[in-house]
Amino acid sequence: MMPYRRGFTLVEVLVTVVIMAVIGLASASVINAIMRTSEQSETAIARLEKLQYGMLILEQDIRQIVARDNPTGRYIFIDEGRLGFVRSGWFNPLGLFPRSELQPVAYLIREGNLVREHFNFVDVTESSEPKSRVVLEGVTAFTAKPLKRGAVQGQTPSSVRNNSGDNGDIEGLPPALEITIETEAWGTITRVFLINDGGLSEQPSP
Repeated sequence: MMPYRRGFTLVEVLVTVVIMAVIGLASASVINAIMRTSEQSETAIARLEKLQYGMLILEQDIRQIVARDNPTGRYIFIDEGRLGFVRSGWFNPLGLFPRSELQPVAYLIREGNLVREHFNFVDVTESSEPKSRVVLEGVTAFTAKPLKRGAVQGQTPSSVRNNSGDNGDIEGLPPALEITIETEAWGTITRVFLINDGGLSEQPSP
């Protein structure tokens, strides 16, 4: 006689297939969730890097503001949603480029972005065309306010005004500027940037 060999029944095969399908669906769901989380993390990191880059550009520009006379009669021009000044430190090795190391800079809101404009020559004319680049996307408002020395050192911030009383007209250079940016992704961001020629130096860490 042939020995008896027991095989799998159809029910057992179907149960095994169902179990494997459930495990596969669960694994796919977990993998999809991990991928979505990874994509969200990468998006958040990219936004943070752009924000940090924008703050770095602002800091580098504001730190190097100089008291340079210009047609507006202001060292720092502050208007609604606009900030303008002249900065130093525009690298020109051995004077190879037909310009100085001073650079007129303006920040303004354009089409929902914070835009940086600069000119090649300090004495800007009406025919001068600025070079523009987006510093930060998704910006709804941008304001700048000069601070008095006491405000920078911890007192209540207040605007620096000259005899004309115009908040945009600044007598001399303030020690710092308070920048407030309204963003879609991060909400309201307020930073205080020191000005190197503003008569205030950073205190060394203890």
